[in-house]
Parts: sequence; C-alpha cells; structure tokens
Amino acid sequence: MSDSWVPNSASGQDPGGRRRAWAELLAGRVKREKYNPERAQKLKESAVRLLRSHQDLNALLLEVEGPLCKKLSLSKVIDCDSSEAYANHSSSFIGSALQDQASRLGVPVGILSAGMVASSVGQICTAPAETSHPVLLTVEQRKKLSSLLEFAQYLLAHSIFSRLSFCQELWKIQSSLLLEAVWHLHVQGIVSLQELLESHPDMHAVGSWLFRNLCCLCEQMEASCQHADVARAMLSDFVQMFVLRGFQKNSDLRRTVEPEKMPQVTVDVLQRMLIFALDALAAGVQEESSTHKIVRC
Repeated sequence: MSDSWVPNSASGQDPGGRRRAWAELLAGRVKREKYNPERAQKLKESAVRLLRSHQDLNALLLEVEGPLCKKLSLSKVIDCDSSEAYANHSSSFIGSALQDQASRLGVPVGILSAGMVASSVGQICTAPAETSHPVLLTVEQRKKLSSLLEFAQYLLAHSIFSRLSFCQELWKIQSSLLLEAVWHLHVQGIVSLQELLESHPDMHAVGSWLFRNLCCLCEQMEASCQHADVARAMLSDFVQMFVLRGFQKNSDLRRTVEPEKMPQVTVDVLQRMLIFALDALAAGVQEESSTHKIVRC
C-alpha cells in the first residue's frame, strides 16, 4: 500500500505536513502503553472473580498425554479403583495440567486447584444419603472422598493449593456440606477445623450451622447407626476442640485470621448445646423422641 493515496487522518500527517509511516504510528502507541502493575493486579483479580462465578471447575477436562490414559479428569481419578502407583501418576498429570490451565487463564494455580477440589467435595456430599438430615457419609461417599483428599494432599505437598481459597469455596456450598466431610478434611490435614471455622465471615451463622449438625449427629448416634464409630470419633474431636478453644485464654497454635473468632464460635456452640438440654429437660420430653436422643447423647 502506498502512502500517496492514504488519507491524512489515517496516515497521521503532522501539523508540519510530514506524513508518518504506519510503523512509526504503531511504535508510538506501544510506547505510550507502559506496563502498569496496579492495572495488571486488577485484571488478575477480575479473572479470578470470573473464574469463580462462571466456570464449572469440576467439569474442567484436563487433557494430558501419557502411556496410561489419554484423557484425565478429577472425577475419573476419584472413582478409580486402580493401584496406588496409578493414582500417584494420575495426580502428577492433573497437577501439571492445572498449572498449564492456570497459566493460560492468568490466575494463581492454588486458587484454581482449590476451587476444583471444593467443587468435587460438594458433588460427593450431594450424592443420595441414607437419612433425611445427613451428617455422615455413605460407604461409597467416604471412599470417593478419601481418594479426593489423597489428591488434595498431593497438591499441598507441591505448593499448588490455596487453603484459604479452599475454605472460602467450601462455605459457598455450606447447605450441602456434610459434617463428616469437614471432619475428614481436619483428620487428613487438608484444613483444620479451626482454620475452616475461622474463615467463615459470619460467626453467628457458622455457630448455628455447627449446632444443627451436631444435634443430627447425636440423634443418629443414639439411633445405633451403622457408622457409630465414626460418629463417636467426630463428636469427641469437636467437643474437645470446643472446650479447649472456648476456655483457653492463650493459644500457641498459629491462626490464619483474627484470634478472637474461634473462642466466639466455640462458646456460642457450647451455649446452644447447654440451653437446648436444659430447655428439653424442663419441658419433660418423651423418651425415644428425637429431642430425648439428642439430650441423652
């Protein structure tokens, strides 16, 4: 294209009458658009918000090449009954694919992996349950969760998993989150009970959620459920934590957020339990009723 027939407005003729070439114009534009760290950070935050709001992380297909399989997704690894060596191989494939995907999306890999694992926890918890108000996992749910947590431990060991982001994502599915799943996260070292509870923005809401689930747990224990051993271990760990944190003035444990939150939650739950028991005894509840089972437990 010749400069002789390009309009002045397009070719960039300066006030002195000299025509500037397209390369000169583009070079000037690139020079004006300097790198802005603050703008780059805002773009990254916007990408993270968009990812959390619109992308189905559990359905994210991670395509990798390998001798064992051509396509891997997290759900296939969770359902896998193969050897430990295969599971470890699969975890490394998915971990690598997550890093590549995070790089393409421009978001931290820890946030991407945390959202994916939290989404999978939610899907496991929403599977058909054995009771109308479940707090315990079925045998199949427990098996799938165990495989998922092994993968989460791999992510943690390789520093590609954000604990804080994972806690935040879990509370988004609070209505379907089963208490036993929360307990397993603590026992397996993914996130502690204290870390998870303190990450909730509303201490009153998390106290109410905990109390309601503990009541269901007590009721199922007294009903001689087939998972009584697991239920007793859960109740013991929760009550021990409540008593220690609720009445301990100084703690040597590291806290991820404000230190006064945990005593606030534990005291709230203990008070709810005491008031519930006293009100039930004062009202003279009938034996073998659900309230009587909870108070007796």
